[in-house]
Amino acid sequence: MAATPNPEFQAYLEAIATEPKYQYWSNNYTSTDTVGKQPLNDIGLMVQTVPLKQQQGMSSEEKEEIERLNVLEAIRKYAVKHVLLVGKPGSGKSTALERLLWEEATKPLPPTPLSEAERGEEDSPPSLVGKGAGGLGQIPVLVRLREYKTSVLDIIRDFLATHDPSLEELEETDIKRLLLKGQFLLLVDGLNELPDEQAREELKKFRQKYKRCTPMIFTTRDLSLGRDFHFTKQLEMQPLTETQMQAFVRAYLGQQGEQMLPQLNDRQRKFAETPLLLWMLCRVYAQEGGKIPTNLGAAFQDFASLYDNQLKRGVPAFENYRHWCSELLQQLAFNMMQGAAPAELRLNISKGEAEDILTQYLEREKFDKPRDYAKRWLEDLLEHHLIQVQSNNQIEFRHQLLQEYYAAEYLLKQLHCLSDAKLKRDYLNYLKWTEPLALMLALEEKEAQAMRVVKLALDVDLMLAARLAGEVKPEFQEKTVGLILGLNVPQTLKIELLGITRSEYANAFSSNILHYEYSDARGSADYALEKIGNQQAVDALILALQDKNLSVRSSAIDALAKIGNRQAVDALILALQNEYSDVRSSAIDALAKIGNRQAVDALILALQNEYSDVRSSAAIALVKISTQHMENALILVSQHQSSVRLSTAIALGKIGNQQAENALFLALQNQVSSIRLSLTDLFAQIGNVDALILRLQDEYLSVRLSAASALGNIADSEILSRLWELRLNGIEETRNTILKIQEGCKFYNHEIFNSPPVVEGKTLPGSAVINSEIVQIIEKNDGTVIAKKI
Repeated sequence: MAATPNPEFQAYLEAIATEPKYQYWSNNYTSTDTVGKQPLNDIGLMVQTVPLKQQQGMSSEEKEEIERLNVLEAIRKYAVKHVLLVGKPGSGKSTALERLLWEEATKPLPPTPLSEAERGEEDSPPSLVGKGAGGLGQIPVLVRLREYKTSVLDIIRDFLATHDPSLEELEETDIKRLLLKGQFLLLVDGLNELPDEQAREELKKFRQKYKRCTPMIFTTRDLSLGRDFHFTKQLEMQPLTETQMQAFVRAYLGQQGEQMLPQLNDRQRKFAETPLLLWMLCRVYAQEGGKIPTNLGAAFQDFASLYDNQLKRGVPAFENYRHWCSELLQQLAFNMMQGAAPAELRLNISKGEAEDILTQYLEREKFDKPRDYAKRWLEDLLEHHLIQVQSNNQIEFRHQLLQEYYAAEYLLKQLHCLSDAKLKRDYLNYLKWTEPLALMLALEEKEAQAMRVVKLALDVDLMLAARLAGEVKPEFQEKTVGLILGLNVPQTLKIELLGITRSEYANAFSSNILHYEYSDARGSADYALEKIGNQQAVDALILALQDKNLSVRSSAIDALAKIGNRQAVDALILALQNEYSDVRSSAIDALAKIGNRQAVDALILALQNEYSDVRSSAAIALVKISTQHMENALILVSQHQSSVRLSTAIALGKIGNQQAENALFLALQNQVSSIRLSLTDLFAQIGNVDALILRLQDEYLSVRLSAASALGNIADSEILSRLWELRLNGIEETRNTILKIQEGCKFYNHEIFNSPPVVEGKTLPGSAVINSEIVQIIEKNDGTVIAKKI
């Protein structure tokens, strides 16, 4: 057909606005469509901007301004220049895009096409504020990257046609023209769900081509996965605050909610900070007579069993389905974990392939007419369980976490049959298996098997091993965390690893390190305590606020800010009276970062603090938090003595000027290192990996950070072992580089990845792996590196 410059989108928008899947957004935010329970009121999910250095995978001693906003307000604000929304699984990223899709679809389109002047200059984003859908002037389109098969354009066309079949006639040239005219608002969900590197490259080119004309919002699980897209603005989903959790629980459970939250221990509260997981806890609590799962794996297990119980209460299903549904889901999940390449997974498969998977399984189980059973039971799964059909007859789990849980259940049954070599090579070494392995260990009842997995993980990657050591059942953690404690590695690295475990068994060691002789070790202890986050950790951090070393005090404040619970806020309020001015100032920043009602009230009261620096900083913080809080602060300021008003006025007057002074000061100090920085940039441009690795040992932090960032962008997995050598010699800047390379190649260990395939039943000679040769066990001794081979 001929190109259609102005296709009719009214029917498409009405279809979205009235579709049951999206209709609950009319009054609500939190989706509970898989339960059949009434949805909950908007709990105000929040995001904060990611500092530029953190986006690049670099640390910095400079403080960058962090903005905290409602998630919908934020993605609307930054959509024109493209924004990346980062968050943990279940934190509400996809939910935010679905709500924005619905809200934009319910707003009227412009009655007539916009003029060139209204759209803006040729090289500028369209100026459509106040016009069209949602005041943005574009047609919202949800681009689910897990559905990627051939191109982004095909995903756009399929989504349009799904809601209005007449739009299926749009040709590729039509869609391209509409993109160039700025007629679409693209909601691009799941950078981490792209099937392969080729798809990532195609998406990069697509974004670059339409960057100046089409607003786009992207989401991903991992911050590092967005680095090579070079987003200028990145937002991070924030965990639910205590107040939000209380509102959520009361809305879902009513009177029962008053009894549930006080029963949660520190670890349960940690995963209850994620909306999806808190909803699962509420669901289990309501249906299981007040039962609270002990860990995340148990939460998924109890949640899944609710569906099985529903079937047993008379839901119509084909013969014996209720006895086999869990096994069927495990088969689908495990097969979907296998992608076209060994490190890849799939988040959807065709209905035909799903039937084939179930048929082959039922054949192995000696079923008569396995194909018939497979067809009927697949329909029952789609009708009653946790999978669904999307466009083009593609089947997927309702959430990736559910796919990972059922894969974990499958792997748990196979664990005792897997050789050490196969477990390391085909499972532990691939990033795609990390979450299922963590869930599996939470369900493993045998201590010996749990210890075995963690010990093998030490041969793959130390940070992976630390993560898994903290995922086993609580009664096993004394021994698994003991494996981390027993590593003869630099003290700062050991403390970081203990923090990754998030285990209470790491708490005592990290607290004791606060009294260690060296300030870098004490700073690392602050990091570990922040990860653990319980009351003991908060108490230890309060003590650290009296440390003689400024960096240790600063790390303690940062840790309290990241913990962010009521106890941490109380500690920060107490810190406003600290003898050290840097502690007082940082405590103000931390309270502003937390930004909840308790923190804001503390900042308002701080306007009357005896220290003038506290009063000034509090005023600035309140101005930056939000208009409502600023009004409260200014009202209070106007009612108090002139000294308070004066300090506030001076503080407000200094916003911006101080930043300029700091920039000049840093410029004067960088005269020597700037030459080395220029050389580092040159080495990055020409791809000289060896020279950049050498720069990682430079005396100047800025040079080391620049080299580490460059290596993360240009290097491949072959240098991982060399980076680990440096890490074990105290070069902390290699940490993010290692993570970025691993996330790019999707495995942890280069040597294991390139080792021969493991054939079960045969004992293969051990392959050279990073930990066996250099990582385990190393220590520094008077400048000499001592290595001990296993």
